[in-house]
Amino acid sequence: MNAHPPSSAGTAGDGELRRVLERFDVGVVVRRMVAGFGRLPAYTGFEWPVDRTAVVRWNVDLVLRWLVNGVPPDTYLRSELHEFLRARAVAGQPIKDSILVYRRGARMFWETLLDLAGDEDRAVLVAEWNTVWSCLENYLDLVVDVFGQAYADQQDAPSTAGDRRARALFDRLCARLPVTVEDRDRAARLGFDLTEPYGPFTARLTGTTVASHADLASRLRAAGALAFTEGIQVTGLTPAGFDWGGFLDDPRLVLAQDPPVARDRLAAAVDGLRALVAIAVRSGRRGRVRPDDYLPELLLADSPEASDRIVRRVFGPLERADAADLADTVRCLAVHGFDTTAAAAALPVHRNTLLYRIGRIEKLTGLSLRDQRDRALVLLAVTWETVAPDLPSSSWPPAATD
Repeated sequence: MNAHPPSSAGTAGDGELRRVLERFDVGVVVRRMVAGFGRLPAYTGFEWPVDRTAVVRWNVDLVLRWLVNGVPPDTYLRSELHEFLRARAVAGQPIKDSILVYRRGARMFWETLLDLAGDEDRAVLVAEWNTVWSCLENYLDLVVDVFGQAYADQQDAPSTAGDRRARALFDRLCARLPVTVEDRDRAARLGFDLTEPYGPFTARLTGTTVASHADLASRLRAAGALAFTEGIQVTGLTPAGFDWGGFLDDPRLVLAQDPPVARDRLAAAVDGLRALVAIAVRSGRRGRVRPDDYLPELLLADSPEASDRIVRRVFGPLERADAADLADTVRCLAVHGFDTTAAAAALPVHRNTLLYRIGRIEKLTGLSLRDQRDRALVLLAVTWETVAPDLPSSSWPPAATD
């Protein structure tokens, strides 16, 4: 899709939609958006020393002006956007997380407008949803274009037309928007069967480059899947009966796929699959992986705030006491099933030294390493501490507390 559409493309013009959009209090829209972003780990887990509310407002203003006035961003606005996105690249945020923030932001913007509108205005928005989403898609295309420049040194910006079409169609399906003629045209160009249901998937070629994943996405699209790159992984949907056989012959491939799900569950399902692939890659698995293989890890990933609290409960007192040796002892005990003989040999320390450390651990934390409930807490803390840094958009490390 062209990132520089004619001024009339995807805009409200002079009609009723324009009057509805002009009635929104931008400040209220921004506050709702900021609150929504606060629940997105890709946003909250990224250290970015800027006024985030101001950045959200800048983007909301840009989209609303584009919608209302029909004027796409000029060179000056593009340069400002480039500076915002370049700051993310310089600070080290992976491009897949950066793009994810903007894609989620587009859906959040639409949902915020619907939520804030009165009944009559909401009816206008729903009737004109295609106009609003055409502008949002053009905006996202612009963002990806600018990311391509801002992340040029990383050489990992997806840029093919097929990748863009697949990503746009996936977002629209996740947003539960009605299927339009344009969607059918995208699907036809991609060779993707729009007949529901679809099976969501995420795949990664371990130890390879972004270019390798772009090639994988292209081959998947040629085989009938809706596939697009997310940095060093590929995500998308497959029609019923899709054959993974030839792809699974690649010994580098890690594949997570759910059975067909309803459209309102697609986005959540894919988030879970991203986490599953990250966990599987860290553990050294290859081939097809299933949620049942990593239920404790996925349980923790589904509740990152509670998981962070568990880590703080177990390791917080040891960190405050500056007792790194005790923290290492806890980890070693968990790895060895709380077998003191095996843990002492692995550390290595005398068994009496280990027993002395266990006593100090129990005193500092208030946990009993003989109690099954407390042992379970320790196991969960060590598991989350291990897998969280590799999860996409992870909120790790946990925020400091008093």
